[in-house]
Amino acid sequence: MRRRGYPFAAACGMEKAREAILIALVNPHAGGLLVSGEKGTGKSTLARAARSLIDAPWSEVPVSVTEDRLFGSVDAEAAIKNGERRLLPGLIDEADGGVLYIDDVNLLREDLLSSILTIRETGEYRLERDGISASRETHFTVLAVMAPESGTLSSSALDRFGMFVETPSLDDEENRMTIVRRVLDFERDEKKFAASWSEETAAIKEKLAAARDILPNVEVTDAMIKLSAVYTLKANVAGHRADIYLIEAARAIAALAGRKYLLPKDLERAAEFVLPHRMRKPPESEAAPPEENNAPPPPQTDKEPPPPEEMFNQQDELTPPPRTDTEEHEGSDERDKEDESMANPQTESGERVDAADTRVKLPPMWIEPPKSRRPTKGSGKRSNTKTDEKQGRYVRAELPRTKTSDIAFDATLRAAAPYQRFREKNGMALAIRKEDIRSKVREKRTGNIFLFVVDASGSMGARERMKTVKGVIFKILLEAYQKRDRVGMIAFRKSHAEVLLPVTRSVDFAQKKLASMPTGGKTPLAKGLFKTEDVLDMIYRQDAQQDPVVLLITDGRATSPIEKGGDAVADAMGEATRIGKRGLPIAVIDTENGFVKLGLAKKLAREMNAAYFAMDKLDEDDLMRIWRRTAM
Repeated sequence: MRRRGYPFAAACGMEKAREAILIALVNPHAGGLLVSGEKGTGKSTLARAARSLIDAPWSEVPVSVTEDRLFGSVDAEAAIKNGERRLLPGLIDEADGGVLYIDDVNLLREDLLSSILTIRETGEYRLERDGISASRETHFTVLAVMAPESGTLSSSALDRFGMFVETPSLDDEENRMTIVRRVLDFERDEKKFAASWSEETAAIKEKLAAARDILPNVEVTDAMIKLSAVYTLKANVAGHRADIYLIEAARAIAALAGRKYLLPKDLERAAEFVLPHRMRKPPESEAAPPEENNAPPPPQTDKEPPPPEEMFNQQDELTPPPRTDTEEHEGSDERDKEDESMANPQTESGERVDAADTRVKLPPMWIEPPKSRRPTKGSGKRSNTKTDEKQGRYVRAELPRTKTSDIAFDATLRAAAPYQRFREKNGMALAIRKEDIRSKVREKRTGNIFLFVVDASGSMGARERMKTVKGVIFKILLEAYQKRDRVGMIAFRKSHAEVLLPVTRSVDFAQKKLASMPTGGKTPLAKGLFKTEDVLDMIYRQDAQQDPVVLLITDGRATSPIEKGGDAVADAMGEATRIGKRGLPIAVIDTENGFVKLGLAKKLAREMNAAYFAMDKLDEDDLMRIWRRTAM
């Protein structure tokens, strides 16, 4: 199943990706290219096939690359022989004037990717390591490939790629048959297959070389610059990278067409590669007057309530709004009883059990818990974390703080090499001293603990809220199963809180518990938070290095105090403050809806130092940012 020598011209059903690669190769100022697609769509095969199109350096960055291999380090051989500190260039230097290719770029360390993209933009970098201080100039094109199901890139990283293209999974029979035939022919005889496509490959290579010669002479008029500004403004992109990359990509398209001037169609085509990964929703316009309908007007009060948008944004007070003859406080006993009477399916005791709304849409990777800075144990597939065990990927070396047996021999040799001319070797090839020793810093993927704290009171049953809540949690549990996370669940209703599910890896068991969870009764929010603290303490007793992620789903309308006669809201705020002092990643999703809102969940989130989100205002973009904001 080798694909490194597969002809670029033989790729089938990937015309758009082929065009994007040619644009990136023609004009390095177009910002490089990110190719995304499902596994098995041939994106890596196509990208590597582009190597045969250019007579320039091609440097490939593996996911497991170390800093010294990427940026360069001491030439150990020169240091041992001559006692000189000489720089051994890294992959970035080797790509000067050519292409730096990154496969599975979404799995590369974020700091390394950020450095690569910064160097590509500036064309230079300064290296300070192993006693070397050097400034280097390098110019290259970044060509990267990723599969979104294995993780996403941050918006800032995406913005620094000039172009983006997605490889489709072909669903027509003819194209799929063609792909299979070509791959079988290639694997049967690589040289013969490559020879059969030599004319097409030579034509593409000639076209690419001609476009590179034309590119410096392609002129850009003010009219084309104005048109590019229209495109980027309509796309509501952030910053000005899009404007620049749009012009540069259009110049490459014109050069590939053999022209020395831009046409509107060049910009239109370039926009298909430059704008999709940068487009944002336009800012919300002012609320338009409601359409006329036959619904009765809202009840009048002495003071007209603000519009829903202002009510959502304002700092709500703990005191409820004045009651009217037609509206009652949803958190009261009367409303709790009313909610219980609205049940669809019920248990034998008359309790309501809502089914999950599986139509709730979530993106494939919306949970992004913070990266732990402390060495942790365990296994999983979600987060890269430091480990003090002799497991995981060796990412860099450091001076050991304590006695170590996990020695980084390469870094140790580099540290000792420059001093060999001055040390007594006593017949040894190399003299190493204690101060030369370097230890390995390792990283590996681990799972996380997600603790769901769910409000199952009567008010949650109103307006089908619990169906949506269960649907959201079902989606999260599926993600947790894929990433080998552990999950726990606490539910509070009536007068108590209970651990529905101890922290476990059995996601199937969690789904069954969630499906059978009834709804009804008062809201003992304070007891739910108190029970959360108990579970967190138990988790820390098992492993003090864990950083559990808490997801609290509630409308915040506490109606049951810890002790009889107490203040339910004050008790809840007090417990929230204690949890907030733990410094954990916490998200509060407010399920309160309707025209009149109390905003108690928002105030609860402030007390817990948690990220706050309103269920009725969430969309997929908001969900993508939930855990990124939680990690702050």
